[in-house]
Amino acid sequence: MNFKNFLLGKEADFKGRTIQEIWDFSDIQIEGNHDFIQLIFPLNKKSQNVFHGYYLDNEDLINELKESHQIRENIIKSSSWFLSFLKRNEHWKSKYDHNQLRITRVIECLRLLVGDDEADNFYQSVVDLSLDSNINKTTLEYWKNA
Repeated sequence: MNFKNFLLGKEADFKGRTIQEIWDFSDIQIEGNHDFIQLIFPLNKKSQNVFHGYYLDNEDLINELKESHQIRENIIKSSSWFLSFLKRNEHWKSKYDHNQLRITRVIECLRLLVGDDEADNFYQSVVDLSLDSNINKTTLEYWKNA
């Protein structure tokens, strides 16, 4: 899979979905699909939770993605899209939920490819949403350190 072309909206992912098609997912699709989050929020490490194994495997690719204004904008759009999902749903505010791992990934991706300001803004938005929740302290620390 070509991350650059996928994040630019020029190519589909390994399942034939474009980034726009993922942004059009219903909440049920967001909740039920577990292989897209690593693609719209790529990191420079393999995910322990999916089989496909796609990740940013070299510094040249990371730098190329960082240098693209459109890719950075699309990652920011993806983070806003995911934040909207979190705002519409409450189930992730439990002691443990897989969306908490997704939140960590979003923060890490923003920090890696977009910048600290966007990562910190997303982090603060999630913390604000999680007030009066049952989210465990370990998860909150992961977010803070992401």
